[in-house]
Amino acid sequence: MDKKEIIEKLQKCRSTDPYFSEGKIISSVSTQPLDVALDAWRIYSDVNALDEYIFSSAAKLEEEVIDWMGRFLSCRKPTGYITTGGTESNIAALYAAKKRYPGKKEIIVPDSAHYSIDKAADLMGLKVKRTPLDSSYRADPSAIKKAIHKNTLAVVATAGTASLGMLDPAEEIAEACEELFMHLDAAYGGFMLPFIKNIVSDFRLDNLDSVTIDPHKMGCAPMPAGALLFRDDSYLKEMTVKPSYIPIATSTLSGSRSGGAIAAVWATINYLGRDGYEKMVNECMKNTNFLCSELEKVPGAGIVTEPDLNIVGVKLPDIGKTSAELMKEGWKIAVNRDLSCLRFSVMPHVTKEVIYSFTEDLKRIIK
Repeated sequence: MDKKEIIEKLQKCRSTDPYFSEGKIISSVSTQPLDVALDAWRIYSDVNALDEYIFSSAAKLEEEVIDWMGRFLSCRKPTGYITTGGTESNIAALYAAKKRYPGKKEIIVPDSAHYSIDKAADLMGLKVKRTPLDSSYRADPSAIKKAIHKNTLAVVATAGTASLGMLDPAEEIAEACEELFMHLDAAYGGFMLPFIKNIVSDFRLDNLDSVTIDPHKMGCAPMPAGALLFRDDSYLKEMTVKPSYIPIATSTLSGSRSGGAIAAVWATINYLGRDGYEKMVNECMKNTNFLCSELEKVPGAGIVTEPDLNIVGVKLPDIGKTSAELMKEGWKIAVNRDLSCLRFSVMPHVTKEVIYSFTEDLKRIIK
């Protein structure tokens, strides 16, 4: 095939899936990346970040990105790296925990923790101990404290749970983590935390060791782009290996890594800046409140619990039938089987007009 034919075939194939700009993707935790980020990706598309002895500029960009995100989450001397996403970040964080506390075998996680924690445990021969949630679907700190014992390796809290976007009470959980590793999975909520009032869920917590934060979610960067942050450089030192055939030491879980992803994240955070993210978060939360108020006008609909962030669990009458009708109308949705609700993610592409259109369709379908 020539170039024109290849592009035409790809465009035709892509057209069978929805676009964020159409507004009907309402259960995704990603959004349309910025054009400047896509341009940045192309500039660094041939760069392998592992080979920093060849591509030293990518390493410099990554240092700047990690420093920016660390300071964003109140860490003065962060270290870490750009990953493929939250799953890799969570696995690498628990690998660091295992290196720091060898011999300990148990991870304590709330029932709402991401499934990647189970993957990490399976890979490393660790045991996962689940603890119950409170009535608002957040982690119960008292249950976590009771579960800790001499074989506890790590405790994982979540800032933006996958199903409902809830914020675990990290401040209370951290109080019990003085002698063990604490990881915060903020893959979803990380870029929102500085703008959520009356919570402390970052490196201001003395016992917090690591944070997962995903630029390709609320960070608005292209996929794949996650990040893992550590409090200081001692964690990466424990993960370091020195291959004999290349003149570097490497501390990342993955080997070859995309320089394009690093450049894209760098471009995104420099384009938006802290002020840009604050504006975006405020708009998403405003639209989240609008969604909740509009759902009150829909007979039989409601919310599972008051949202902490911009994810809403939407209760619907006859969830199976209603969700099927919504999909026929073109809405791209996901149903939480355990809670029998629709997961509605009010991302930057989900405008007030999109929400109004959704609730109007919902009214008609239910009627």
